[in-house]
Amino acid sequence: MSRSPKPERESDLVAVCRDVLNYTEPPLGYLEVIGQRRAKGAGNSLGAPDAILYCAGQVAVIEFKRPDGRLSDVQQTARRIRAEHGVETHVIRDLTEFVALVNRLRRQAWQEGAATWRPRKQVLDCG
Repeated sequence: MSRSPKPERESDLVAVCRDVLNYTEPPLGYLEVIGQRRAKGAGNSLGAPDAILYCAGQVAVIEFKRPDGRLSDVQQTARRIRAEHGVETHVIRDLTEFVALVNRLRRQAWQEGAATWRPRKQVLDCG
């Protein structure tokens, strides 16, 4: 299996990550993307995450960034506030990091015995 080219935009990375989740039947998770294009004045909170991942009875807040991208001051503040409330914001820069997060959520659910999730044997591999 050949590797796909590195995404040039955050939206490309989001699309690749969605494809990975939907690769199996049933899908390994659901990636809810939050529209932030014009957050100011649109009723959205500045600093809201790019997406929320639902996987194996677990929920992860995600901020997608290009490899050379950085969190804005507003995003850093929102990340800190979420952390103060016990919610981690995962910054995902490539498919490998996303796959690692999905696998970690699945392992965590298995170890905790999440009542609403039944494990499957496959583990994602982006190689």
